[in-house]
Amino acid sequence: MLLSPAAERSQEGLLSVLWELLEDQSHRELFGLELGSGTGQHVVHFAQEMPFVMWQPSDIKEEARNSIRAYIGATKAKKVLEPVFLDASEPWEKWAGLPRSSCDIIIAINLLQYSPFSTAEGVFKGSGQILKQNGLLMTYGESRLGSSRHRCAQTAGV
Repeated sequence: MLLSPAAERSQEGLLSVLWELLEDQSHRELFGLELGSGTGQHVVHFAQEMPFVMWQPSDIKEEARNSIRAYIGATKAKKVLEPVFLDASEPWEKWAGLPRSSCDIIIAINLLQYSPFSTAEGVFKGSGQILKQNGLLMTYGESRLGSSRHRCAQTAGV
């Protein structure tokens, strides 16, 4: 099981933002996708605190997917699905078989700051296809995108 001190420090603040965004929908079952789940600390924490969201963690690294599995097992988190391989730089049709308009929320925590621009483009384009109408895309972390962020968001229709 991998451990990220940064994930430990940020999880309560991120949870607070998620609650603020999703509280009015807590009466129904939501489906959330985490892009680049890393260690699995965030997705498991969110699942424990927001039982109305079923989470799909993802990562391109096998080591990360193994860590996510370990966190799910250690915490017995019931609202976290088996982690899947997902490369956000790929077209959305390759996003682990997720159908169009299947997600209520997509989160990408510290993904954009460590990824090439093609991943950022993929996140915005793919999210535009995978999110339900009025769905939410939440990103967190410093970004190297600068002015390119606007162009990318425009391209995705977000």
